[in-house]
Amino acid sequence: MRPLLCVLLMAGGCAAPVGMTMRSMIPVLEEMEAAVNTTSDLEILRQGLPSGMLMVEGLARRRPTDARVCLLAAKLYSAYAMAFTDTDDLRAHALFERARDHGLAAIRGGSTLRAGTFAAAEQTISRFGKRDVPLLFWTAQAWASAIRLGLDDPRNQADLARVEAMMNRVVALDETFYYGGAHLFKGVLLGAKPPPAGGDPDAAIAEMETAFSIAGGHSLLPLFYQASLHASIPGSEEQARRTVARILDDDGTHPEELTLTNAIAVSKAERLLEMLREEEE
Repeated sequence: MRPLLCVLLMAGGCAAPVGMTMRSMIPVLEEMEAAVNTTSDLEILRQGLPSGMLMVEGLARRRPTDARVCLLAAKLYSAYAMAFTDTDDLRAHALFERARDHGLAAIRGGSTLRAGTFAAAEQTISRFGKRDVPLLFWTAQAWASAIRLGLDDPRNQADLARVEAMMNRVVALDETFYYGGAHLFKGVLLGAKPPPAGGDPDAAIAEMETAFSIAGGHSLLPLFYQASLHASIPGSEEQARRTVARILDDDGTHPEELTLTNAIAVSKAERLLEMLREEEE
């Protein structure tokens, strides 16, 4: 449509059709997100996903508290950050924070979760029900990922308890959601924290094993994070190599919606193996 014609139509009362068009975009973008999850070609996603992210960002400007839009934004920003920013922690941190902020915008009491007292945040979290699990999980996942990239920042340390409370609520409501994802990210955080701050490698591995079991062995991310944790523990490098081998030798017969997740796990496992080999030399 030509710009002048569009302006004239809007001036003549085009608000309702525009609103309808905006609403009709949401299911299309949800289908795009589903297609992203079934893609194993990371290079296609590297080039194409930013366009989809910008479309969702534009939609979020029109509908800033719409749960479906915010959930889409949180998932797409997180997927891009997880897939493509291993060598750029600052960019990854910014993308995960953006995903977190979209999620918090749509969560009931999101401002309390971020800026209220911890007691008020706990009270808000306790009121979430099973229908809130998707938005709660993906928001907490993005927030947890941002925190993991900046654990030295005192502000992140203060937020950690809030994220853990959110993940614990997801476990209480539906621990199987997204293939045990809440258990996985609890494990990742336990492995990332130093022991004086409550870190516990054994408990971390146990949470990751729980996630792997809930997923029926179909999600490879728990294996990658186990390998990564073992690689960081002196004397556990051989266990890290064995776990990486399990990922790289996987036969690939998994649910289609885990295609991207597992492609990311394989890509990260390959990079981890390179690092382990370099340390041997």
